[in-house]
Amino acid sequence: MPLHPVLLKCGPFTLRSYGVMVAVGVLIGFWWTRREFRRRQLPLDALYDATIAAMALGVIGARLLYVALHWSIYRTHLPAIAMIWADGGLSFHGAVLGGVLGVWWVTRRYRLPFGQVADAAAPGTALGHAFGRIGCFLNGCCYGAPTTLPLGVRFHNPALGVDTLPSHPAQLYEAAGLAVLFLWLVRYRRFAPYTGAVFVMWVMGYAVLRFFVEFARAGATATVVNGLTQAQWVSIVLFCGALAYHRWRYRSA
Repeated sequence: MPLHPVLLKCGPFTLRSYGVMVAVGVLIGFWWTRREFRRRQLPLDALYDATIAAMALGVIGARLLYVALHWSIYRTHLPAIAMIWADGGLSFHGAVLGGVLGVWWVTRRYRLPFGQVADAAAPGTALGHAFGRIGCFLNGCCYGAPTTLPLGVRFHNPALGVDTLPSHPAQLYEAAGLAVLFLWLVRYRRFAPYTGAVFVMWVMGYAVLRFFVEFARAGATATVVNGLTQAQWVSIVLFCGALAYHRWRYRSA
C-alpha cells in the first residue's frame, strides 16, 4: 500500500501529510470545542488563550517526555534535544501533561472552573487526535509489529529510514479507537455525575486504548521494559490515578 508522506513539493517548499493532518486535527478539535464552549456558556476568549497555551506547552511537554524516555540517545548530544525538526520525537503523554498545565493556567487567569473547561475540551481533543494518527499512518511513523494478517501494510519512508515488512497499521487502530472514544464522550457528557468527569473519562479511555494498541506496536517502534512498553507503563499510571480520582469524586457527588 503506497504511503504519501509528501503531498506537494515545489522547489524548497515541501508540504507533508503529517503536518497537514495535524493541522486538520487541530482545526476540527477547535471547531468542536468552540461549540462546547458556547453550549456551556463559557467565554470564547478563554478558549483562544487555552488553545495557544495548550499547544505551546503541549509541544514542550511532548518533547521533554520523549527525551526523558530516550535519554541514552540524547545525553551525549544535548543540542539535539531542541531539534524537533530533525527527528520529530514527541510523546503524546507528554503533550497531554503539558496541554493540561496550559489549560489550567488559563482557567486560573479567567477564574473559571478547570473541570468545566476540561470537560468542554475533552471530546474535541479525542477527535482531533484521531486525525493526527492518520497523519502518522501517511507519514510511515508509529507503525506496528510485523504481521501475516491481510491488513498488514509495508511502510516505506526514506526520509525516516523506514522500510518494513507487512506490519500492523497501529496508527489506524488508534485512530479508530479515538473516534469511538469521541462518540462515547459526547454521549457521556449528558449524564456526567460531576464537573470534570468527561475529562477524567477521556484520560481513562485513552489510557486503555493506548495500552492495547501498544501490543501491536511492541517490537517495532516501542521500547519494552519488564514485558510492557514505556507507553503502557505511563498509561497504567494515568489510568490508576484517574480511576482513583473518579471514585473519590463520584462518592462525593
